Amino acid sequence: MDILDKLFQNNNLKDPDDIDALLECATVVRQLIGEKDYLFINKVITYTVTNNCYEAFLWTVGILQEEFEKTDCSLENLVCNLGGCINSYDEFVQALQVDFNSINNEIQKVYDENGEVGAFFNVMTYKTAFENVYLISSENFDNKDNDYIQYRLSFVKN
Repeated sequence: MDILDKLFQNNNLKDPDDIDALLECATVVRQLIGEKDYLFINKVITYTVTNNCYEAFLWTVGILQEEFEKTDCSLENLVCNLGGCINSYDEFVQALQVDFNSINNEIQKVYDENGEVGAFFNVMTYKTAFENVYLISSENFDNKDNDYIQYRLSFVKN
């Protein structure tokens, strides 16, 4: 998508003081919301997190929060997969002001071909400073020592 290519290439989103870049990012995010383009909203979020553009990330999350607060919000719930590694995890959770007292802790079992538990996921949901935004971590534990963690952001209406 040309609009995202232009945003990512021509702006200095890493500079939290570059107000023009942040305003352009906000304009793009609002346009994507208007078009209900979930794929490209995800790309903006992933790009800002992966590249440590936390001011642009907060603007993006804030705009989504505003949209989800509207009584006539036309967006569906949105989940953004961030993968297993967040480069600046401490800065990321600080930006979101994550409350590490989980509001939900669920175990999901994965069965092998013999019907035995081959792995399980410990899925934990955490509140953030944004009322409609949650951080979800899924920790995988299996019998082959292929343990890993996956992070997601969940944007929900209520």
